[in-house]
Amino acid sequence: DELRAIFQGSIAHESFQYDYILTGYMGSGELLHVVAEYVRLIKSKSPHYVDQSCVEMYKNVVLPLADIVTPNDFELEQLLGKQIICNHDGNEEQIIWQLLESLHNMGPSHVIISSISAAKLGGDKTMLQMYASSKTSMNQYERFRIDFPYLEGCFTGTGDLFSALILAWFHKENNLIMFQRRVLCGIQPSNVPHIGNYLGAVKKWIDLQNSGDNLIVMLADLHAVTIPREPDALRKSTLETAASLIACGIDPKRSIIYRQSDLHHHTQLSWLLGTLTTVQKVGHIPTYKSKVKDDTSTPLGLFLYPVLQTADILLFKTTHLPIGEDQIPHLQLCTYMIEKFYHYYKQNIFPVPQMMATETTRIRSLRHPEQKMSKSDYEERSRIDIMDDEKTIQDHVMKALTDFNAQVSYDREQRPGVSNLIDIYAGMTNQSTESIVAEAQQNNLNTGAFKKRLAQIIIEHFRSKRLEYLKLMNDRTYLLSLLDNGRERATEIADKTLNEVKHIMGFH
Repeated sequence: DELRAIFQGSIAHESFQYDYILTGYMGSGELLHVVAEYVRLIKSKSPHYVDQSCVEMYKNVVLPLADIVTPNDFELEQLLGKQIICNHDGNEEQIIWQLLESLHNMGPSHVIISSISAAKLGGDKTMLQMYASSKTSMNQYERFRIDFPYLEGCFTGTGDLFSALILAWFHKENNLIMFQRRVLCGIQPSNVPHIGNYLGAVKKWIDLQNSGDNLIVMLADLHAVTIPREPDALRKSTLETAASLIACGIDPKRSIIYRQSDLHHHTQLSWLLGTLTTVQKVGHIPTYKSKVKDDTSTPLGLFLYPVLQTADILLFKTTHLPIGEDQIPHLQLCTYMIEKFYHYYKQNIFPVPQMMATETTRIRSLRHPEQKMSKSDYEERSRIDIMDDEKTIQDHVMKALTDFNAQVSYDREQRPGVSNLIDIYAGMTNQSTESIVAEAQQNNLNTGAFKKRLAQIIIEHFRSKRLEYLKLMNDRTYLLSLLDNGRERATEIADKTLNEVKHIMGFH
């Protein structure tokens, strides 16, 4: 009790602040317990001791000379003299960006907070976050955040290793924004996607989002009117496509989802880039040539489609594109325009986007398995729209064209119908076609029983997604607010790129 009273007296003193605690031999466990209690309290009041003269030296001498600074959250608080406090008002991320801007104002062009607990900002305590910001030549900021799991343990030297890797990256690219992959995904709004769209594209986009990529999903409604569309149908299909993507897992908080027509930047940049190429260059693109009927009836929008597509890519300084082989000529045109821009203006501002190779089996029509599944097919039973009701899914799968052989086997040439169903099964379950066939044969499943099992798998997979889709479609105001938020975030990036291009080209 006497020892505890001494401790309590020292704590009550106004100058309660100690740099060190020294203890000697204690004659009993009870006394050690009191000392431990006191030490725990002291450490909670001042968990880290930093010589203030060092902090001032960093702030006033070192930071003004630095190009890159990579503090963790504790070092950030020391440099700015303020704590990071979560107010649970939804503005936590904005507060972090303001703190990074304060560090920019001290000198560095690039500021990276190497790690901060998500729980400190009201988030998941099992996650850490990295915040990065670069100040451009036009005094604007390019920013991004990466989330990664918190690992329990004590690690030495990881901060130094992180800084060394950042420096190595700058030596290679000199562009912080490329440190995180920026992936652009585009989809024309033509009602609800079918299961072929989902397995071939949407499911992979969600995987990219969940792996931490900076994902931008563009509802390509400008591309949808290269041939005129009925206005009400376009509005309806755009909302249906947006609701389907969000219901399937595209998170408007983690990714950007927006309508292409909401950003005038696309058409402006397309016009500027169009000055860098020729009619002959665009006319040689196979997808254009395949759609041209004759020179007198070809819409101009169809001809300019590839240039607008290049503008879509460069507007966000896209680093990666999840596209199929049929889009390679478009990617080559994009690379050509990047080279032309550098040739004319001697400014290397666009990363050369990389094609993301993915193993994609094209899902075929359920009624005509020699053709790919398509929304334009007049036979509704030729496809499964991902938001179809259970009865429709069951009907379309059971009526899918197979053959007279009841055995389940995979042969795309000789048995395209059954093989197509196996491909869908593989996409839905992430199993190999070999294991699916082996399992079916082991359980003595004929094609009829296999169809029933496949229909049930599809129904279960999309059940909750369909409910979310209906909820979104019944709350148009909320759905539009999500797209408005996407527009604002996309505009923030697009403004910087377009202003930079116009400045380089001499417009201001």
